[in-house]
Amino acid sequence: MKAYLQVRCSKSQLAAIRDFAREQLAQMQVGEPVSHQIVLAIDEACANCMIHQHQCDGYSVLEVSMYRKGDVVYAEIRDSGQGFPIDRYQPEDVHHIVQRRGKGGLGINLIHHIMDEIQVEQGEDYYVYKLGKRITDDPAPRPSTAP
Repeated sequence: MKAYLQVRCSKSQLAAIRDFAREQLAQMQVGEPVSHQIVLAIDEACANCMIHQHQCDGYSVLEVSMYRKGDVVYAEIRDSGQGFPIDRYQPEDVHHIVQRRGKGGLGINLIHHIMDEIQVEQGEDYYVYKLGKRITDDPAPRPSTAP
């Protein structure tokens, strides 16, 4: 079952998005380290939409939905207008960004590093960023038998 959150395009709404994502991931029983990574990727994608697509106008809206399908957790960010093709973006080497003291690009690098699936679905007057992360259920650590 999908869970939905709709927010205005204001950076002040990013905390609500992070809280929503944490709550959904907890309900899906996703462990802490992976949960933190997914929340970061969702936060970066939403911040990019708000800042670059809407200039934080506070009037436009984003819709964030989350669900789990088998061993993959999905987050979908639906927005109006033309999306940035993050699925085709070739992340830059972080060292190169630091050397040129460039601004931007780190958020998309993080999204690519964290998420296993990245798709952009373009409609007539909207786009959806679909981010997927495979979740493995690691068994509990076993006690060491070494002397």
